[in-house]
Amino acid sequence: MNSEKSKIDNQQESSDLIKDLSWLGGILDGEGTLTLRFHNRKNKTPIVTPVVSVVNTDEKIINEIMRIYKENNIAYWVSARKATKNWKKTWSLQTVGLKRCSRFVNLIEEYLIGKRENAEIIKRFCNKRLDDTTGKHRRPYYDKEDYEMLVRIKSLHGHKGLKSSETIRQMQDNLVKI
Repeated sequence: MNSEKSKIDNQQESSDLIKDLSWLGGILDGEGTLTLRFHNRKNKTPIVTPVVSVVNTDEKIINEIMRIYKENNIAYWVSARKATKNWKKTWSLQTVGLKRCSRFVNLIEEYLIGKRENAEIIKRFCNKRLDDTTGKHRRPYYDKEDYEMLVRIKSLHGHKGLKSSETIRQMQDNLVKI
């Protein structure tokens, strides 16, 4: 009898997880951002960082996202922007970095519709940058494929192309050291 109860409990947990991830996928499709952030370090070397974020003015939605993240051991950071005369209080929830975003995208990817290609690009980028055995960075440079992933994800956000800066050109030349 305990075996039967255990099966029912597991089915309920599985059903609850699917419901939570489906809801979260819908929130990310509508309110989220899955992207690769390009910026320069203090020493002027470029870096590309995967980021998953949700910005919302409804505290209940942010709290529900945090609950789902906690239950699935997804690391996140939350900040709030105070309300002003013209704007409501806003919360921003972010997951940043190769390992964190890789883990999260593997969890949520199948529940996305509109942002699925973004998730696929982030997954490919993270897998390419991380060593499967150690979880540490395995490549000390960006290559043409990295650049193409960055350009594609920016185009999904409506950018016509990347700005022609010296660091972007360095990246295009496949010789960017990090």
